Amino acid sequence: MHIVVIDSGHLAGEADFPMPDMDKCGWQQFVQLADTEVAERCWRSDVIVSVATPVTRPVIDRAFKLRLIIAAGDNTNHIDLAAARERGITVCNAPGLNPANAAHSQAICNQVINNVNAWLKNQPVNLVT
Repeated sequence: MHIVVIDSGHLAGEADFPMPDMDKCGWQQFVQLADTEVAERCWRSDVIVSVATPVTRPVIDRAFKLRLIIAAGDNTNHIDLAAARERGITVCNAPGLNPANAAHSQAICNQVINNVNAWLKNQPVNLVT
């Protein structure tokens, strides 16, 4: 399982993502990627986590293993939901949490990992339709 966080720098304050409940996990975390770098960094990812950086159709099309996209916060406007739906990719978010609010940052990190753990058990939470 390979997880990429493409823009953790958009989380206010200081927060850390806990590790998901699995034995083997590749984890890459970038403070910020240019829109032109996202597809290159995510092409072999199973999971993409994004606070605000666009996850576009070209990114989704190139990420051949992609099965889960998580919006790290309430907003999903930066994710091409139609492209994700067409590929059968699950999209989740962290409802009610604002990444610009430092008090919410750790809760967002925890919710992202809760979403991954639930998805691994075929029990996705906070699904976006």
